[in-house]
Amino acid sequence: MGGESVLNTTIADLARITGLAKSTISGILNGKTGFSEKTRKKVMQLAQEHGYIPNEIAKGLSSRSTKSIGLIIKDITNPFYNHITKGVQEVAIEHGYTVFLCSSGENQELEIDHIEAMVRKRVDGLVIVPLLEEVSFDHIFDLKRKRMPFVTLGQIPGLSCDTFEFDDYDGGCQVTQHLISKGHERIGFVCGLKTSKASKQRLTGFLDTMKQHGLVPDEALIFKETGSMAEAQEIGRRLAASDDRPTALICFDDVIAIGVIKAFMAAGLNVPNDMSVIGFDDIDTTAFPLSSVSIPTYEAGKAMGTRLFDRIFQRDDSDFRYVKYDLKLVERASVKNLFSP
Repeated sequence: MGGESVLNTTIADLARITGLAKSTISGILNGKTGFSEKTRKKVMQLAQEHGYIPNEIAKGLSSRSTKSIGLIIKDITNPFYNHITKGVQEVAIEHGYTVFLCSSGENQELEIDHIEAMVRKRVDGLVIVPLLEEVSFDHIFDLKRKRMPFVTLGQIPGLSCDTFEFDDYDGGCQVTQHLISKGHERIGFVCGLKTSKASKQRLTGFLDTMKQHGLVPDEALIFKETGSMAEAQEIGRRLAASDDRPTALICFDDVIAIGVIKAFMAAGLNVPNDMSVIGFDDIDTTAFPLSSVSIPTYEAGKAMGTRLFDRIFQRDDSDFRYVKYDLKLVERASVKNLFSP
């Protein structure tokens, strides 16, 4: 073979070339002591010459660690998850770990498939952003039975685990109170998907705050399930063509809000003069100066990653942690003050 590099050279190949036992080759390549310097140099030189690459999965089988974790999110196209992913990944890198990222696409069957695949890959732990409404949680409970370290974004009924979530109910209250303080009483609401607990909580916050002010929402202005910008644009077109549109519209997230605004602009209408619009997530966008609710996704991502590694390395065996993050309204130029002349 000379100095040629052989693809997928194995420990068995090196043992055959050197005439040494596979256990000797393995021990030297894994940094174990007890071998002569001459033998060690010989093995390391030949490993380099023949292009030996350590099999991380095989190493994991023996060490019970693959130096990898899994991250399951709901929608890889939604900017909301960018900062969560960034936070988790930064912590993983600090620990010398790789992150395997999967998106369920808001589909529970796919979520289950991804989690099962991660378990088969023997990841050391999981950060899961699960569907939380109108779904079952057997696959999550199964992880606990298998003693797989994991943390979740969102609380799962009846399951004790490390949980992080956002105060979406209060966020719904905040935006509604803000609009009412600007003179808006006829307010619409665009919900997210029915599997979204955040959507349900934000809607509840809206309804409760309206009720506290003696206002009755128009059911025709509550759009129950919207999952894409295209669907949001269709709602925007319908409202733009209506003579009885609300003075303000709360959107489940900024992607939906931008879709509505695009439809309004295409119809020659103006936000906020023809209708105020407010969103959630405060994503990085230059498309429009949108008032939105800022959510500490990066901080939550780092905290979830840190907590997962606490479990993986058994640095903290205390009770399961529950953390709820406050949300903050960021005012920009998409809400009209009806009290102003």
